[in-house]
Amino acid sequence: MSESGAFFPMSVKKFLEKGITSLSEEEKMSTLHYLENAYHQEPCNEEIVHKLIQFYNQTDKTKKAQEIGQNFLTMNGYNKEILGELSVTFMKEDNMDTYFTLVRHYMEEEKKETTEEVADNVIPFPKQFIPRKDIREFATWQTTEQLEFLQEARFLEIDTFLPAFKDFLADDQFSPFVQSMIFELMQEKEINEEIKVRKIDKDGTFNPSHVPMLADNPFAEALFAGLAELLEHSNPSLLEQVMGIIQQHLFMLYPFELEPKEVDVWVNAYYKWANAMYGDNSVISDDVNHLAVEEAISIIEELEIRQQNYFI
Repeated sequence: MSESGAFFPMSVKKFLEKGITSLSEEEKMSTLHYLENAYHQEPCNEEIVHKLIQFYNQTDKTKKAQEIGQNFLTMNGYNKEILGELSVTFMKEDNMDTYFTLVRHYMEEEKKETTEEVADNVIPFPKQFIPRKDIREFATWQTTEQLEFLQEARFLEIDTFLPAFKDFLADDQFSPFVQSMIFELMQEKEINEEIKVRKIDKDGTFNPSHVPMLADNPFAEALFAGLAELLEHSNPSLLEQVMGIIQQHLFMLYPFELEPKEVDVWVNAYYKWANAMYGDNSVISDDVNHLAVEEAISIIEELEIRQQNYFI
């Protein structure tokens, strides 16, 4: 039984505890069948909807995840858990602007419900942007609030926010995705100073003005090109799926990078790992260091677990 009283079969419990990669193809089908049936019976059940969106996200059915998530919000209003899971959906679709718009809309709706109506004859004057909460408490905000604020901060001077951002970046207990978004904001604002970053068991100091934007990373470009060569013609759908996964891994690590910086190792590691998800134990080239590939696969599996635990 779950906290809400819903009964989940073993395949669903396994998925929730260990993620999609722990399931066999038969277990995936069983889990999907159960969650979809439960959803059709109770489309307003937050727990069912949340878990179904999780499943769709982890199997790259992002259009379905977006549809049921937005349907739930339309029927039930603001819900931070559903909005949080939808952030994964919109990131996979490279469409975070739409997500921020959605967050802003529902948070404004929630704010209206708790605010007294203003008299019709009162003319509001434009106000200087002020965070809804004390920026020094940024780390205690809900993730949706952090994301909304970071979106708004793109159009502002951020000097007064830097102390809170620096503290957030230096603490590896926080979401690595939000940390990456803060670092990218610092890059956009051309912050030219050394910033301490701790995340995912990594510790380093980076100057945002001296670090290339993630979109311009030559290592990532070479990694994508190597995988395209292996999968573009034989399995284009798998290529699309694994490239989306890699983009999330790289963003979660940023400004750190995959180590070692050997493209062939990571091309073969992601190729073997992705095929293994579908029960295909593909043979990799003898020219690549097989031990290094196995170690890289272990890192990939760890990143997948962290991603499921942290994102959002």
